[in-house]
Amino acid sequence: MAACVAVAILVGVRMVAPEKNGLSMLTIPDMESSGMGFEGWLGYDITQWDNGNPWSESMEFSVLPVYQNGSYDAAGKPVGLSRDDMIQRLETAIAALNLDSYDIETEQECLTANADGLQICVYADGMIEVWFEDGQTLPEGYSFTFFDTTDAEAEQALDYLSQEYSELIGFSEPEKVLSGSYIIWNDYDGAGNYVTEPRLEREYALYDSSGDDLEDILNYKYNCVRFYPDDNGKLSLIRIYNGLSCAENLGDYPLISTDKAYELLLKGHYITSVPYAITDAELICKVELVYRNSRTEKTFLAYYRFYVELPEMRQENGLTDYGAYYVPAIQEEYIRATPHRKLCAENVTAW
Repeated sequence: MAACVAVAILVGVRMVAPEKNGLSMLTIPDMESSGMGFEGWLGYDITQWDNGNPWSESMEFSVLPVYQNGSYDAAGKPVGLSRDDMIQRLETAIAALNLDSYDIETEQECLTANADGLQICVYADGMIEVWFEDGQTLPEGYSFTFFDTTDAEAEQALDYLSQEYSELIGFSEPEKVLSGSYIIWNDYDGAGNYVTEPRLEREYALYDSSGDDLEDILNYKYNCVRFYPDDNGKLSLIRIYNGLSCAENLGDYPLISTDKAYELLLKGHYITSVPYAITDAELICKVELVYRNSRTEKTFLAYYRFYVELPEMRQENGLTDYGAYYVPAIQEEYIRATPHRKLCAENVTAW
């Protein structure tokens, strides 16, 4: 690992007008690596990975919307919705799950409804969680696990969950996202030997694909649901996201092309939590257009996310880390200067 703490690379000095064509100037946030690591994908070959992103380069967007995040909080706490809005969402979830007897409680960051073996939490940013205390068993014949489920079994399980909780989810056309990343598994085997091995950790997700291309791209990040199994293959948690519930549309902003984004990437005009600079263009493996959806994002805008192979992170077992590097998809004249820090690399230029 590089002995460098400040890993945000980006935006240098440019003198700009406060607005252009009636559109507000945008500030691109820094990103930092934490002790928990950096954003990326761990696998054998990134060409084998499909994260379900509906975007493709054949989609001809000249502009895309930008949103002010009304749920922004520097510490990542859920804020935004009024108590009345949260109660309405809680009551809708209660009705969808056919709960007759429950107690409603107010906690610091959410409203909860507690029933026998089940808890519903509604957060102020619109997210809803349904927790099953002892797990909800799927019918016989289904396999629903993080590590021991095949591709076909995972698709079958997600089909069942999509139908079983359709009223709670409320998607007109749920689209399955069956993705995953490798982790290094450490445990003892039956003989008491300590074993370390790579294992694929699955994700089970849906988004509403009932709209046009733009709506699909937005729903992929902001109107989606994830299902989580417990250690016994039971349903432990349903997490429903509604990331634009408190957002304000700032307008449609002109975009740059993937070729232009690639050019900016090579010049160091990106943000990343990866503690390594890009030193070889041949290590750039994949690009996709995506919105970021963290509570700590003041503004929701489109980025080109590039995945770059990290030679520093190659493992003897054949696994490689592919780091995520973001180039704003918005034309540069709409981006104001922000403070920046330089990575420990000689070849990184400022914007």
